[in-house]
Amino acid sequence: MFFLIIIWIILQCEEWCRIQVLAEYCEKGAEYVNNICTDCDIGFYKELPGNDSCTKCPPGYTTLGTGSTSNSSCNILHCEQGFFSRDNISCSICPNGTYKNLTGNQPCVKCPMNTTTPRGGGTDIKDCSLDCPTICIPNDPCKYTGTSSCVCPTGYYGQHCSKRCSPGCLNDSCHKVNGKCDCKEGYYGDKCLKTGMLDKRNKWTSHCKSNGSEEKRFKSDHCSIGWFGESCQYRDLGVLAIMDYKVLNDNNDRTCVKQNSVRILWNHEIQTITWIRLVFQSNEDADEIAIHYYDEMLKSTTLVCGPSDLRYHKYGNTSIDFNCEYSYFSGALLITWQSDSPLCSVRISGERNMATAARQVRWKHRRKSWTPIETLNDGYYSNTGCLIMNSSITLEFDFWNDIFSFQIILFTDFSREDGHGTFSVQLLDSVEDLVFNISTRGKDVFVQKAIFGAIYSFRTVYIRVLSGTLHLCEVEIYGDCQKPYYGPTCQDICYLSCLDQVCTYEGECFSCVPGHSGIYCQDRNDSDYVTLAARATAEADDSSHTEDYSLKNIYIAMLIQMVLLMCVLFIGNKYFSAQSNPRADAAFLSRGPSKL
Repeated sequence: MFFLIIIWIILQCEEWCRIQVLAEYCEKGAEYVNNICTDCDIGFYKELPGNDSCTKCPPGYTTLGTGSTSNSSCNILHCEQGFFSRDNISCSICPNGTYKNLTGNQPCVKCPMNTTTPRGGGTDIKDCSLDCPTICIPNDPCKYTGTSSCVCPTGYYGQHCSKRCSPGCLNDSCHKVNGKCDCKEGYYGDKCLKTGMLDKRNKWTSHCKSNGSEEKRFKSDHCSIGWFGESCQYRDLGVLAIMDYKVLNDNNDRTCVKQNSVRILWNHEIQTITWIRLVFQSNEDADEIAIHYYDEMLKSTTLVCGPSDLRYHKYGNTSIDFNCEYSYFSGALLITWQSDSPLCSVRISGERNMATAARQVRWKHRRKSWTPIETLNDGYYSNTGCLIMNSSITLEFDFWNDIFSFQIILFTDFSREDGHGTFSVQLLDSVEDLVFNISTRGKDVFVQKAIFGAIYSFRTVYIRVLSGTLHLCEVEIYGDCQKPYYGPTCQDICYLSCLDQVCTYEGECFSCVPGHSGIYCQDRNDSDYVTLAARATAEADDSSHTEDYSLKNIYIAMLIQMVLLMCVLFIGNKYFSAQSNPRADAAFLSRGPSKL
């Protein structure tokens, strides 16, 4: 038994010695595994012979094959899970919204649509645990993942939802990528950047439905929705309002309601209202119109204009135009009237774009001469013909005569994601004295507004950029001619027979001076002249009689004053004489009464 144990120990020792001998002789690039020397796997190397295990290559690298004998063999890029390579030189972490569950140089895999990872370096599909928002937001975790189907907020488009849709886009929405959209009525082009049809001056500023140069008198519905007037030149704020009946702002004068009042609300926004048009089936008996102006919260009445406060003008056989002076800013209206005729439409004038009526538009660089430019008031919002403005550029709009305005709108290159800038607007009168100055900053890239907060009269506008850069493509100045001027370019003068020399866009008088009548107050009323002459004669006679009586009274008063003055002088003279000669007075008194 003892000998058997000795033999077993010798055999085990022999096996152990054989293993040690073999292990010691595993060459470089091999390791002892399962009793044999095996080449190092790919991604491992062994620099010395012996029984040591193979060494793993540095992170992100591997070897070309097995049996590598040096660290220098680890020269092949090989990314770990959650990492990928763009250039086969270095590994980068998988970005948000992707993952990679394999080692190697494979690209990262996108998460399923509308999901993303909380951070980069995802190694499994389970890491795609965050849901993407349905509306794109500035801090959207899915913004750069390509897995989001979110839509931009209304009015914006682009990868970061920072580009502005055209104002002509239907429902103020456009394609998320390229900005194309269906156009509102009256806008044209694949991106709705033309504000109207071509007019006689070859500008995209006509808002008529059919022929851009056609004028249809007394028919408001020949204009595109949002515009009215004989030439569709006036902006209609009524289409933006909420009214008691939808038929009153549907741009259709054939749909009417029997009503003697209407409430108008603009969703808590202040509007600048210069005048109003009511369209009846017949305006013959319309009377006693009154307007109640409210603040934007409908909490208080800011002004009430009764029939005696309003200025009226009957337009054709159906419409009545009227306004209340100094009542331009309001958030809501209540209009009342008396008429047996149904009401068909309510037009609220936001005035017309006076930029198209400018005598000249030009710009200049500091210390250089003026350069004319014709693409900033042509009704085309496209980036063709834009003016790149910085602090060294001045833009000028000069008009034939004085105009009034309350708002200027700047439209910049809608295809850019930058373009914010602080700009100033200066209004100058005919002798270039400063009337008003405002500095403002646009709320978004495309549309930038300067609202004056009051109505100003001026002849020239200067626009300058104070900081930043504006790629200015179109300018709109809303207002109208200052009296006594009228017409498309404010070069015509209202008739002297118009009361206060105030008339409409077509030159028709609101009211006539006494003794005149007619649309243009061109007719002389002889009966009125006779009445006026008789009244003037009677007033002259009354005045002459009054003057005669006044003169007689003056003479009598003067005579009485003279008599009183003489009496005072006589008595005073006697008194002072007695004081100055007392002896004579005593002698005189001692004589006693004289005898006759």
